Amino acid sequence: MSDTSEQEEKSQETKHDSVLYIHQGDQKDGYAEVTVSKNADSAVANFYPPASGGSFLTYALFAAKLEENKISAGVLHEVIQESILKANSTHTAIYQILIAQWTPPHNEIPEHFVIRKDLLERKPEIDPNAVHIDWHSISVFTIVQLKEPIARRIPKVDGTIGLNIYGESIPSIIEKVQPFAAGDNVIDHPTGLFAGKNGRLAIDKNGVISIEEVLILKNGVDFTTGNITFPGDVILKGKIADGFKIYSGGSVVSNTVVDVTEIVCKKDLIVQAGIEGGLKGAMRIGGSLTAKYIQNCRVAVRGDVHVSGSIIQSKVYSMGSIIMGTTGKLVGCECIVIGGVQALEIGNPRGAKTYIRCGTDFTVQQELDIANEQLKLLTLKVQKAEEVYKEEPLPDIEKFLQDAHQKKLEISNRITAYLTGIDKNDAATIEVHGTIYPGTEIEICHVAYSVMKEQKQVVFRLDKSRGIIVSEPYKKET
Repeated sequence: MSDTSEQEEKSQETKHDSVLYIHQGDQKDGYAEVTVSKNADSAVANFYPPASGGSFLTYALFAAKLEENKISAGVLHEVIQESILKANSTHTAIYQILIAQWTPPHNEIPEHFVIRKDLLERKPEIDPNAVHIDWHSISVFTIVQLKEPIARRIPKVDGTIGLNIYGESIPSIIEKVQPFAAGDNVIDHPTGLFAGKNGRLAIDKNGVISIEEVLILKNGVDFTTGNITFPGDVILKGKIADGFKIYSGGSVVSNTVVDVTEIVCKKDLIVQAGIEGGLKGAMRIGGSLTAKYIQNCRVAVRGDVHVSGSIIQSKVYSMGSIIMGTTGKLVGCECIVIGGVQALEIGNPRGAKTYIRCGTDFTVQQELDIANEQLKLLTLKVQKAEEVYKEEPLPDIEKFLQDAHQKKLEISNRITAYLTGIDKNDAATIEVHGTIYPGTEIEICHVAYSVMKEQKQVVFRLDKSRGIIVSEPYKKET
């Protein structure tokens, strides 16, 4: 057996890691070296011209040898023909020509969701040119609105098998993709996932996407959370750092003392401990308020105010009633409510000024106060303008006076309308289960009463027939 035949047999036995020599016949003849990659995904060839007196390598022989050695898939026949022709015609060797190439498999891609990148990487927008950055306003939460798109649905892509150059199948594999699925309050639509409600976007470790209607602040509110603006309920389990604000489209519930800069909620505020405003704190509550105590705070409530302890140095406005517990004390406050007031004590022995107004709509009262202030300022301007006009009756001053008088008339008409709608409940009462002290001023539907001496267990009500406030002994319900 010739050396060439032995090499070819050896090549066939170890075809996955081999060099195949293809000779025309004689050693002088043209030949080729074919190197097959170890994983049989490609084959490259070197083509050599014949020596003097030798025969040319032919394409037919080359193709037959490839077939004999099972190289049948992905063969680049035109490239082989061109390379053989070039080597034979130029009498130069041609090196490293790719003559066979595999068909790679295409992996199967399961149906999956791709979440919007801006939701996953949402960061607060910070103006680098701003003179002052309000770090309180920078929030780490991702809030989405009803029907807002969350993720695109990517349809399944079927896989296809591959072939190596020996025609052997190479199976496709299923690609791993991040699994996401619709959870609570998420709409699974043919085109993707959408928010079913307003709320906070949450993704658990299993890829389940949910919209949380309740925001739980385990560590309170500070620079790690930024100001809170949330469309649902907020549960506060820690302190509110100084200067931070909460805006809730639902209720706010806290199990600790609430230090208020500003809290706005459309529903109820429930505080298991107390509320402290530091003189500048303000709250607007669309439902009712429940707390152990309120101190140094301005509070506007649409519903009732339930305080088991004390309300001290605060302004409390309610379209309901102030209902205090068996130890409830109102000291140094201004309270305007449509309903009544129930407390153990009002004022204190030191004569702390405490102002209680019942039966009055505080929202109308606020508009009335604004209108009165506008009228007062405008009247002063008119007086000064009239004095100048007497000395120098210029047309522009005359025009100002005409406009100002018209404006005064408009404000006066508004004040009249406010006055007719400000008193809503002439049946309101003020119940004192313990003691009410001198220094307390009472009004029921704008009928005033000053407490001049200490009184105990008394109820104040409006006697409409006489137009005065009268007091009656408080009788505990049995």
